[in-house]
Amino acid sequence: MEQPTLGFVARVILILVVLLVPATTAAAAAGPVGPGGSGGRVVARITFESQHHLNAVAGELDIWEIHPEDGYVVAALSRPQWEWLTDLGYGVEPDAGRTAAQAVQGLLDPRFYYFDDQVTNANGRYVVDVLREIEAAYPDLSELIDVGDAWMADQPGEPHRDLWVLRVTREDAAHGPIEEKPGFFLSAAMHAREVATAELVIRYLWYLTGGYDGEGGYGVDPDVTWLVDHHVAYVLVMQNPDGHADNERDVSNNRRKNMDWDDGCPIRTWSGVDLNRNHSFLWGCCGGSSSDPCSETYRGPAAGSEPETAGFEAFVSAVLRDQNGPNGDNEIAPAASITTTGLFISLHSYGDLVLWPWAFDTFGNAPNHAELQTIGRKFASFNGYDATGTIHYDVDGAIDDWVYGKLGIPSFTFEVGPVGGACGGFFPSYDCIDGYAGRDFWAENRPALLYAHKIAGSPYHTAYGPDVPDVTVTPSGQGPAASLQITATLGDQRCCGDTPRPIAGAELFVDAAGEPGTGIAMMAVDGGWGGTSEEAVAALDPTQLSAGRHLVLVHGQSDEGVWGPFSAAFLPLPYCVYLPAFR
Repeated sequence: MEQPTLGFVARVILILVVLLVPATTAAAAAGPVGPGGSGGRVVARITFESQHHLNAVAGELDIWEIHPEDGYVVAALSRPQWEWLTDLGYGVEPDAGRTAAQAVQGLLDPRFYYFDDQVTNANGRYVVDVLREIEAAYPDLSELIDVGDAWMADQPGEPHRDLWVLRVTREDAAHGPIEEKPGFFLSAAMHAREVATAELVIRYLWYLTGGYDGEGGYGVDPDVTWLVDHHVAYVLVMQNPDGHADNERDVSNNRRKNMDWDDGCPIRTWSGVDLNRNHSFLWGCCGGSSSDPCSETYRGPAAGSEPETAGFEAFVSAVLRDQNGPNGDNEIAPAASITTTGLFISLHSYGDLVLWPWAFDTFGNAPNHAELQTIGRKFASFNGYDATGTIHYDVDGAIDDWVYGKLGIPSFTFEVGPVGGACGGFFPSYDCIDGYAGRDFWAENRPALLYAHKIAGSPYHTAYGPDVPDVTVTPSGQGPAASLQITATLGDQRCCGDTPRPIAGAELFVDAAGEPGTGIAMMAVDGGWGGTSEEAVAALDPTQLSAGRHLVLVHGQSDEGVWGPFSAAFLPLPYCVYLPAFR
């Protein structure tokens, strides 16, 4: 077995030295030992001297924010944890305003989707209903799949909540078997209090089917139409529905974990398992989680112990191709091949971050670090987030480490939302979702999600190629000599220190993409390639096209020979006879 490396042994020794006073369940049951109200948690600043100093205690803490440049984190502390940290010599300073704010009781804003009608929403908006609505409206594009149960389903008298995945792809043999299409998996609301994330994936589902807010829509938007025809998206809207319902009843519950209350925590409101510490790859390996069932980072009694985790892992293993081979749960495989297919994104809150493996080792790089960093920085070039890659403290049993570590598939976490203001925190103003309160989470993240979907066929390779932000089709001439002029704008959009590459060519295909380099070559409008932004043009003979609706697909090539993702456009009337839009 290959061991987690790059500082692992040194960090284990440091943790053993520093953790002389563990934040135990017994301490949690002992009653008041520090500031704060009875049974509550205090939001505080904790200062640290170095990365090692932070890692030594981070696995036990519910960290909300990290400010590495200023040497402190913001975390919610139980009173035993407060005393534990001060005994160890950490500086702890209460944040009275945030502590008071988290104690404010009330229903979740009814404009947010609730999971089901077990908790009544004044707007009558329920996730389960909207998923069934989409499936009923678009039966040839979507299928609702039950991938497992939430924890309370097995408890007598408690609600039975399923984990629902909506699969979106054109279910037509003409577009190939579903299992052979590139897969894009999008997941949200693993931590129950991160309510903005479910809103974004629901919007992406509408975007791929009927359209959302005048954008997207199958049969209306050419990019969406091509993606749904030739790719498959799996969208898990709420990975922790029981916990989400707990917050729907009262946001002061501030529920992060699932509702598992039988693991030994005597304080019911502190019970539960952190699902993002429960995944079976390198579970509990590296000080990035807690064994205390009252801790907000409790990893559970065993790897993959929770039904939410087990259902997710089983389903993902069934629908996304394993490209790592038979590596065990505690074995790091070699770098996945450049031909790897599939891509995974988990949405969390908050901090405006793009993260990628490894989470369990802030000092180590994953075998595919260069490719993961390139993809992550591309995402950041679209949503404007900080693409440092790591959350700056160790987390083991994380979802993206499992997907990448077990399957070799590039996996990412987006931390949605800022650290302050009306749009910050775990329960932001609903108006921040669509741009009515200073931020627009949907507009920020839609291009990044669309890009992820586009490159899912070969993400480790395609991310190095240029983008095609615009394709237009213009009729030229009349009668038998008429043609269609295809014009495309190409650019190599980068951020965060990555250097744009010169563009060396472009090509187009009609209806379906062929092997790179076998399409209809396009010419540089200025007479020569070599810029990091170029205009390309080509002509099509409409008499060579059959009647019906057609798509033109364009992609560009870098000077290193890498072809980027496709962008699509419809060929216009009168050259094609359109079929009715698939609505």
